[in-house]
Amino acid sequence: MAGNKLDLLKQEIQYYVGLPYSKNVLREGKIIKEKFLGGKGNYRQIATETIKLAQKQKIDLVKLSNQEFYNFQKKNHIGIDCSGLVCQLLNFYFQANLNPRKTSADMLTSAPLSQEIKPNEIKTGDLVRQKNGHHVLFIIEKQGNIIYYIDSSFEGRGVKYGKTNITDKNFIHQGFYRLLFLN
Repeated sequence: MAGNKLDLLKQEIQYYVGLPYSKNVLREGKIIKEKFLGGKGNYRQIATETIKLAQKQKIDLVKLSNQEFYNFQKKNHIGIDCSGLVCQLLNFYFQANLNPRKTSADMLTSAPLSQEIKPNEIKTGDLVRQKNGHHVLFIIEKQGNIIYYIDSSFEGRGVKYGKTNITDKNFIHQGFYRLLFLN
């Protein structure tokens, strides 16, 4: 990658910010309602599908406000889930070869893919496990005890930036993780 690797990552992240949260609906491990690419597509695939559906529905995306655009994607089940976002960013930043369609937040923050690290070891590309492995945050950078991260969640209404002090007792998590092939 030419240029500052972190700056390029931040540019890449901008393509995802604001996308709706979307994931397949499962019951007893089986898909009962499939969403576009299972909520695991990259921003190019998401953009292409958005344009295709807008043309089919005769909607001029350029005339939509940001909220209307978001609502259009949400209504059409276009978006990304937390592990899909993390995989896409890991693949970009580290030229990894993770298959987003075959990963989950739990897999990304468990053996044999990753190992827990100490808070003082955190660096770009590390992960924060939350909700007992049902949610994952991607760490963009760490400055002192502050981590800047990106995630996609239903509660957060899609892909959003966040920051927190890792020593804050109100910051609920089940550890910090690094993929083993990144060591």
